[in-house]
Amino acid sequence: MNKLKIAIIGTGMFGFSLAYHLGKKHLVDNEVTIIAHDSNFELIEYLQKYRMHLYHFGNKKIFPNISFTKDREILIKDADIVILAVISQAIRNILREIKSYLKDGVIILNTAKAIEIETAKTFYEVVNEEMKSIHISYTIAKLSGGTFADDLVNEAPLGADIACENPFVLKKLQGIFHDRTLRIYGNSDLIGVEYAGAFKNIIAIFAGIINGLSFPYGSETHMISRAAKEAKEIAIALGSKPLTFSMESQCWGNDLWMSCTGKSRNREFGRLIGSGLSPEEALEKMKTAHKLVEGYYAVGAIPKLCRNASVDTPILNEIYRIIYEGKNAKKSIGDLMERDAEYIE
Repeated sequence: MNKLKIAIIGTGMFGFSLAYHLGKKHLVDNEVTIIAHDSNFELIEYLQKYRMHLYHFGNKKIFPNISFTKDREILIKDADIVILAVISQAIRNILREIKSYLKDGVIILNTAKAIEIETAKTFYEVVNEEMKSIHISYTIAKLSGGTFADDLVNEAPLGADIACENPFVLKKLQGIFHDRTLRIYGNSDLIGVEYAGAFKNIIAIFAGIINGLSFPYGSETHMISRAAKEAKEIAIALGSKPLTFSMESQCWGNDLWMSCTGKSRNREFGRLIGSGLSPEEALEKMKTAHKLVEGYYAVGAIPKLCRNASVDTPILNEIYRIIYEGKNAKKSIGDLMERDAEYIE
């Protein structure tokens, strides 16, 4: 029997945490090979030498069954599962670089929670577009849920969804990822899970803005709940299933709650803006701390998403104006509160 090879592209906070989790799960499993890569060669060299992350997680050492490489061909060749744990806007280019090395029958598992800013397409659509030029079979899957990287590395009890349209592949992935500290729930609504991850990041930014403006918790939850309604309406109009946007869903209810009220990067980015920094200054501060803000790109896709769905989204529109047009955040919230009262049937 051939070994199962898992290739992880990206060893930032979440890529490292996934490698840590899989290393722990398959530590004594001689049938699984796990190898990781990053374009930051300084980081890879540090991981190879010290088995610890260069920027995050303190002195937490990764398990010995994880190897690291600078060579993408070595990484991808004969891989059964390729995990994309990179910033969303790099996915299209990475696929162009690696697709000639992919084996027939490969599973491509995306972890990024965003929308392609230029096209407003999900990364399910992006992957399918880029794979048209090669003649192999492949399956796309998506991992999404309330899983902070620190919590995953510290082995806290967590939950996440894996979405895949192929039930046999979905069951296989559940078996690979599910263990005593991470419960994996299967979901066939791949498009819906993509939208859920992107929209929860947008809403988390707005929750952080409200907090940074020193409004009380009730102000945050008011806007979170109404923004969530708008996001759900867009997603359903674009083909998502309503159940994906329920509170029991790990990719929505769990992740939205965690990202909007916990110590998420998107909420932190929003708090910096609410506290007086411009979006550009806030992004630079996050970058200095080696923290990516996926929600920033998802916000940029809001106008196209709204047009595509033909849905009225006053709150999401204001988030776009704050982040991309420099509108005063307190003025945005005031404008939202002064709108005519709504009637809910």
